[in-house]
Amino acid sequence: MSELSDAKHRKSLLRDFLPTVAEGQLVKRLERGARVCDIGCGEGVALLLMADAFPQSRFVGIDIDWEALAVARKGANRLGLENVEFVLRDAAEAGQDDSWHAGFDYVTAFDAIHDQQQPLQVLQAIRLLLSEEGWFSMIDIAAHSAHRGNLEHPMGPFLYTVSLMHCLPVGMSGGGAGLGMMWGRERACQLLDQAGFSRVAVEEIPGDPFNVHFLCQK
Repeated sequence: MSELSDAKHRKSLLRDFLPTVAEGQLVKRLERGARVCDIGCGEGVALLLMADAFPQSRFVGIDIDWEALAVARKGANRLGLENVEFVLRDAAEAGQDDSWHAGFDYVTAFDAIHDQQQPLQVLQAIRLLLSEEGWFSMIDIAAHSAHRGNLEHPMGPFLYTVSLMHCLPVGMSGGGAGLGMMWGRERACQLLDQAGFSRVAVEEIPGDPFNVHFLCQK
């Protein structure tokens, strides 16, 4: 897990991003002790950084890739972290566990929603997991939903190519929605509204020209 010792990753997440969430309220809550869930956590890089930085809080990562979760658990063991766990679960089914309902103060999804086969169901599940005063940070590609809105995008051709080669087929697997990486902020806001989020703020991310931050509350 070389990423865990990478100063750039640590600076980006812990210094540049988290302090901007909810005007600093999130970090204060994490310092006091909060419950956090990362959707599509992969090898757990972001979650392990947060668990290491905020020992009073507890963290849960979910993913459908058992091999990635095995790497995440090894990372937690290597760092001696006892405040983080990793669960093998389809994100669309995360809301089926009643004990998780309204159980998380903060939920994150780092470039993960556009890959989901059932993105609306995943967002609905996230809303169930979120406490009444909690926050959901959906970090996703900064783009527009209509092709014409991305004509001047400096990385547009590259991002569309990556999406066609990976994100789109992953999202279409098993008859899925197939949003693709370039689903865009308009479609994202539409799905968040359909999922029931009443408050959605679309914010730029300091030092990150590729992504945008959708900060959501119930």
